[in-house]
Amino acid sequence: MGVDKRNPIAVVGGGLGGAAAAALLQQAGYNVAVFEQASTFAPAGAGIHLTPNVMRVLGHIGVGDALVGSGCLPESFTSRDLASNAVRTSLPLGSRARESYGAPYLTIGRSVLHRELVDALRPGTVRYGKRLVRLDDGGGAVQLSFADGSTTEASCVIGADGLGSQVREGMHGAERPAFSGQIAYRATVPGHARIPVDRRCITKWWADDSFVIGYSTDSHSDDYYFVAGTAADAWTHPQSFVDGDKDEMLDAFDGSCDEVLSLLESCQSLSKWPLFERPPLQSWGRGRVALLGDACHPMRPHMAQGAAMAIEDGVLLLRCLGLEDEVEDAFWRYAESRKQRTARVQAVSADNTWLKDTEDPAWVFRYDAMTIEPAPRRSGALSVT
Repeated sequence: MGVDKRNPIAVVGGGLGGAAAAALLQQAGYNVAVFEQASTFAPAGAGIHLTPNVMRVLGHIGVGDALVGSGCLPESFTSRDLASNAVRTSLPLGSRARESYGAPYLTIGRSVLHRELVDALRPGTVRYGKRLVRLDDGGGAVQLSFADGSTTEASCVIGADGLGSQVREGMHGAERPAFSGQIAYRATVPGHARIPVDRRCITKWWADDSFVIGYSTDSHSDDYYFVAGTAADAWTHPQSFVDGDKDEMLDAFDGSCDEVLSLLESCQSLSKWPLFERPPLQSWGRGRVALLGDACHPMRPHMAQGAAMAIEDGVLLLRCLGLEDEVEDAFWRYAESRKQRTARVQAVSADNTWLKDTEDPAWVFRYDAMTIEPAPRRSGALSVT
C-alpha cells in the first residue's frame, strides 16, 4: 500500500535532516507533520560547513541564496602542521568551488541553517513538545504515542531523531552509542581579538591524535569559530556537553604552534563535547518506518558531512517514494541507494584524514542526490503506473 493521503507522513525529529526532509516532501505535495521533542525551536551547535553536494539541495528547497547572503564563502581549505604551522596542502574554494563542483562551499552558523529550513515549512507543520515513546505499525498506518499522553496516526514514519533515536530503538532495541575516544572543545573568538589566522580561509591544523579547525561563519561579523579535538579516555558526564576549561584545553595542546595557541587563548567562553559513534546499520527500515541521518549512520564531524548526508537521505527517500507503489518497497530502495555512500563517508570521517593531504574531493562534492540513479527495484516490487 502506498502513502495514504488522509494521514500525514510523520517525521520524528525537527533537526536539520528532519526539517529538510519535511520541506522536500511538502514541495512534492505530501502531507507532512514533524514531531519534535523540544518544547520550542532550539537550534544547537555553532558552525557548519555546507559543501557543494548539500548546497545543491538547499538551493532546490529555496534557501540557498539566503544562506549565501548570511554565511561566508571561504577561499580555501588549508591544512597545516599543528606544531610548526607549515602548510601541508591547500584546496582552492571560493569561486573555484562553483566552477569545479557546480555549487558553492559555504561556512555558516548552524542556527541560521536550521531557522531557514524550519521557515521553509508551512505554518503548523512542526509540533513541539512531542517526545516519542511508542510506535505501532498496523500495516496500513502507524500509530505514534508521545510522552505527553497524546497519540496520532501517520501513513508512514521517518525517524530523523538523531544519535539517540527513539525510532531506531523501537526497531532494533536499546543500544547506547559508543564513546569514540575523542573530545572536542568549541568556541567563538570575538571579531575584535587579534589572532594570527587568515579569516578568509578554513584552516585545519593536524597532529597525530589532535587537531584544530577554524573558520568564519558570518559575512557580517569578524567572529571566528574553532573546534579543537583531542584524545580522551572516557566521557563521564551525563550531559551531551559541558562548559570547557581553558587551562585544560591549553594543556592538551601544549607544543602547538604560536598561531594555534594564540587562537585558543583568545576564546572567552568554551564548551566541551564528546564524540560518539555507532556502527553502520544494515536495516534502515521496517514496514512503514524508515530511518534517516544520524538515526542510522551517525558519524564523527571530521568530513563536515553529517548534516549533508542526512539531507541527501531526504532527497533519495522522496525520490524512491515517487518510484514505488508500496511504501515498504520505497523505503527498501531508498536504503539500498544510500548505504554504500554513507558507509564510505562514515569510515573516512572516523579516520580523520579528509583533506589532510592532497586529494580529489569530487566524489563527495559533485554528488547530486537529485539526479543520481537510485538502486535497482527490489525483486517482486510493483512499479508505479
